[in-house]
Amino acid sequence: MGAPLRSAFLGCSCGSPVMAHALPASNLAFLGKFGGGSFHEIILESRRERNGFNKIRASATRQAPRESRRYRGIAEGANRSRDDAVQRKMKAFHEGAEGPPLRVLPIGGLGEIGMNCMLVGNYDRYIMIDAGLMFPDFDELGVQKVLPDTAFIRRWAHKIEALVITHGHEDHIGALPWVVPALDPKTPIYSTGFTMQLIKARLKEHNIPFEGRCKTVSMRGRFQAGPFEVEPIRVTHSIPDCCGLVLRCQDGTIFHTGDWKIDESPVDGNIFDRVALEQLAKEGVTLMMSDSTNVLSPGRTTSEADVAKALMQRIYSAKGRVITTQFASNVHRLGSVKEAAEASGRKLVFIGVSLKTYLDAAWKDGQAPFDPSLLVKAEDMGAYSPRDLLIVTTGSQAEPRAALNLASFGTSRSLKLNKDDLVLYSAKMIPGNETRVVRMMNRIAELGPTIIQGRGENLHTSGHAYRGELEEVLRLVKPQHFLPVHGEFAFLKEHELLGKANGIRHTTVIKNGEMLGVSPLRNGRVLSSGFSALGRENLKLMYNDGDRAFGTAADLCVQERMQVALEGLVVASVEIFRDPTVAPADAENDQDSYDQEGMGLRGRVRITTRCMWIDGGRLLDYLRQAVDGALASCYLDSTLPQIERKIGTAIKKAAQKYINRRPEVIVIASEASPNSAPPSKVTTKVVAPPPAPHRFGKFVPQNNGTVKSPTKRKDSEEVEARSTAVTVSSPVDDQTEEEVQTTVVSDVTPLEVPSVSETTESKSSTTETTAATDAATSASEAPSRRIRKWRIVETLELIKVRSGMEAEVQSGQSKKALWKNVSLALTDAGFDRTPEQCCSMWSSLVKKYEIVSEDTKSGVVSEKPWTYLDAMEKAMAIRRELIRTNPDTPQVAAN
Repeated sequence: MGAPLRSAFLGCSCGSPVMAHALPASNLAFLGKFGGGSFHEIILESRRERNGFNKIRASATRQAPRESRRYRGIAEGANRSRDDAVQRKMKAFHEGAEGPPLRVLPIGGLGEIGMNCMLVGNYDRYIMIDAGLMFPDFDELGVQKVLPDTAFIRRWAHKIEALVITHGHEDHIGALPWVVPALDPKTPIYSTGFTMQLIKARLKEHNIPFEGRCKTVSMRGRFQAGPFEVEPIRVTHSIPDCCGLVLRCQDGTIFHTGDWKIDESPVDGNIFDRVALEQLAKEGVTLMMSDSTNVLSPGRTTSEADVAKALMQRIYSAKGRVITTQFASNVHRLGSVKEAAEASGRKLVFIGVSLKTYLDAAWKDGQAPFDPSLLVKAEDMGAYSPRDLLIVTTGSQAEPRAALNLASFGTSRSLKLNKDDLVLYSAKMIPGNETRVVRMMNRIAELGPTIIQGRGENLHTSGHAYRGELEEVLRLVKPQHFLPVHGEFAFLKEHELLGKANGIRHTTVIKNGEMLGVSPLRNGRVLSSGFSALGRENLKLMYNDGDRAFGTAADLCVQERMQVALEGLVVASVEIFRDPTVAPADAENDQDSYDQEGMGLRGRVRITTRCMWIDGGRLLDYLRQAVDGALASCYLDSTLPQIERKIGTAIKKAAQKYINRRPEVIVIASEASPNSAPPSKVTTKVVAPPPAPHRFGKFVPQNNGTVKSPTKRKDSEEVEARSTAVTVSSPVDDQTEEEVQTTVVSDVTPLEVPSVSETTESKSSTTETTAATDAATSASEAPSRRIRKWRIVETLELIKVRSGMEAEVQSGQSKKALWKNVSLALTDAGFDRTPEQCCSMWSSLVKKYEIVSEDTKSGVVSEKPWTYLDAMEKAMAIRRELIRTNPDTPQVAAN
């Protein structure tokens, strides 16, 4: 491409040799003319020539199309794709007929339990293996199913030529109703007979046409699916017809185990096919992918036949009615339960729709252990003695609507538990369900039945291979490359180490959305290219609420639901009054009101909370004060969205300050109708007396029965925001605090609070009284509370106090401390103003003073002299004198 790179020693002006690295050979020709010249000049000349060369190359590129370069691969060698010393930035997916021939792209199932879905391809031709779902975690409220990224599947539908299903568990077929519509309508679906019955039932349930697409295959029967010749191999699992897949193409062989274990004595007689794996090992396997679910469990799994013996012993020796619960898909265990029922002379009853669904599918495929018509209907159980019944029910994971869980609450119409029952828990607790399963068992124990559960009882065995079985298959297959699948990321890493310990050099671990390229080795000893990282797709989880709702976390507001659950919800409805003429006028100082400055809205507000502690209504009053302040700081011409944002921010800050929560806030602002009267006064309804002071120190009850306003911080007091009438309410149920409705009036009278005995006689009893904004001050404090505009006398006092503190300002006192001192000084003078109000008013005065001064200098004469001109002149004179006498002191802004 470019000129060869060379190195040369250059003599710089300082006489020391300098190595010039990586200069093109074309640039070395001119070096001699510089002799002992400046090294910087040489470098500049080199750059000029290089820039000229780049322009020529760019021109040639535009004239002739650039030849495509063969994909060189990103890394070679065992595990080089992820564990390089320098982590590479993942490129976009490599597509096309170049590069590693075998490609793997997991869409789900890696780094998690469930949602197994994977694309396996030969160059740009892919097949999909499984399409499962995952059950939600505790923080995914309102969600029933977590699904793979169907948007990505739809985008790649033209590359996916077939869908192959390994078995019928929900984590492998549960997403089919959403994945199948995303594929091309002609894409075929392959699976074994029993699994196909489940698939057809699922697609029919969701009204998805499948005629001509569903193709049943048999074990060891080869078929063509996309670029691969596929051969299903029988493996044992906790569901019938489970298979591993051998994918053959001209560029290598891939073995995908599916979910599996080695059961030496399965109850259906279908043993794990070791012979097929031995033949596969002789043929040679380029890549093996294996289930990692139980890699941390030492030893080997027990056989389903051992569970059948334990069930037989417990059921045969039981004196009363026997109730068993298990995974509905374990048809093998249903056969064991049926044998125990026949041996003990009991009639078998199924309670739960899913049990019948799996048994019917097995019956249609000819693999059912018994005829479903032999079952006794749940509604006919009353005709039999309890000792003659054996009930199999759903609910092993305490699902909310499952039969056993409903029976534990006593709300099931089909199953009523009593103290003579024996409950056999023939299942395991799925991670994440432990808490609710234990609670269900506690409820059952309280009702009296005897519960048998635990690993020592041998009532359940896993369907996933333990560590000993995983090692056996790795040694049996001896693949060139190994990729762990199906499990948490820690499980995958442990399985990778297990592969290395068993002699597999080329192992790696990837995550969902990472494409891995695999090239076959030239022979057993010589390394070719091994694994190559081919890019990464940012896949998104999809969610379903059990009904029609389907989409991303943002579409279903998953995070917002959790936010509301943990932090609460506040809804504020605001009716805005913009006409300044309806504001309470102060004839003495009309021109200096906030309205004249273009600020100070009025509004009628209604606040409602959900999922929040309201402190007997005090939180609502505090939030109302925050709304008052937000309205007071809004310009008269503010738009409704601006008002909503400002009020929402104020409510969040107030809630965080009062109860340390950040609730979700909804503000709905609307313009008041022309015929709507502005707020003047409303009534305060008190249902309960104020409680003792809580730890935040916001409200403190007084001995006379009144409630004193917040004492810890002055800025939590009533915000002077015009005469704003507010209605605050928080509907609560019987288990929450009493409803408190608070409203404000401009006229102030003391509030009489009823005694405890008066207010606790009935929740419906209320005391209505006209109250001040805080509804709590004494009569002596009332006059300062009712003032909402700055009167002339307190404005002059503000100017006097502020000018007296000019020396502190120039000395560098903090703004916060300054205005706190100003507020305290005004309080001592009988004027109740917060530091924020004092600061805002002073800023307005300074701004007005500057305008009036400019007008005076320019000869403009005002019709009415400004009331505070003389006082402000004195204050500014003090400031100028301090600056003149202390020129080294940095000047501080006027406010």
